[in-house]
Amino acid sequence: MIAKITNGTRVGDIAAYLHGPGRANEHRFEVAGRTYTGGRVIGGNLGYEGHTEPDQWVKLMRQALNKRPEAKKPVWQCSLRNTAGDRRLTDAEWADAGQSFAESMGFEGHPWVMVRHGDDHVHLVVSRVDFEGQLWSRSHDRRKAQNAASALEDAYGLEKAPRTRQATAGQRTREQVHEQQRQKAQELEAHRMIPRLKETAEQLRVAHGWDSRQARAARFAYYDAAFDPETARAAKSADTEQAFDPRRAPRQPGTQPQERPEHLAAHRMRRGPEHGRGVER
Repeated sequence: MIAKITNGTRVGDIAAYLHGPGRANEHRFEVAGRTYTGGRVIGGNLGYEGHTEPDQWVKLMRQALNKRPEAKKPVWQCSLRNTAGDRRLTDAEWADAGQSFAESMGFEGHPWVMVRHGDDHVHLVVSRVDFEGQLWSRSHDRRKAQNAASALEDAYGLEKAPRTRQATAGQRTREQVHEQQRQKAQELEAHRMIPRLKETAEQLRVAHGWDSRQARAARFAYYDAAFDPETARAAKSADTEQAFDPRRAPRQPGTQPQERPEHLAAHRMRRGPEHGRGVER
């Protein structure tokens, strides 16, 4: 059984979707020889089983939600879906499963409904605010929902749906993961070098008077070299020596310009005697 969770603020929006025909008229299903379009309430604690319109249960949920208007994302929704090879549960089985799920999650005392949306899945809509104004915490809700879904699989003899961690477990060893991380780090480092190598190619173009074709060829050569960090560093070092331009070369840390412009010298003077000592820094 697969659990998928969403959170929202307006219960009317999720209700309209669940009881509507769907974006592509996909909310059509058949149960016991009868065809349904849209959702149908089959469980919960509001007493509207069998309803195909959301007006009544939405009204009650809004009454509860109004107790805590400051609550963030007070509408909690979870879909429960069978795997492709599972048997199809009846309405009564889904209703019992929903009650067990609500108790496992801890919202059984809050307003909630279960809407059947197909022959293989249902939706649970929960007001995190109850009629007394108490707020249900959704902390660790995804982990709890996965555990609750696993318990329902055991209780109803359903197939074990792959969990997120189970789906990736055993596919890669720790050494393979580390090697992939190292390769990714090298690729990122190579990409960081590309702008600097491109600038070096531009320096070569100016220094040697290349035309645009030669400049493009040099640029692509530097791009190719960037994917081999050692080659790229060697190429950049050699080209920097060949095309060194003191006007464009970056100043090394700890050195000072040979000449200080007048406006910079004035800026580096501390404020005058009326504001403190007037000496140069």
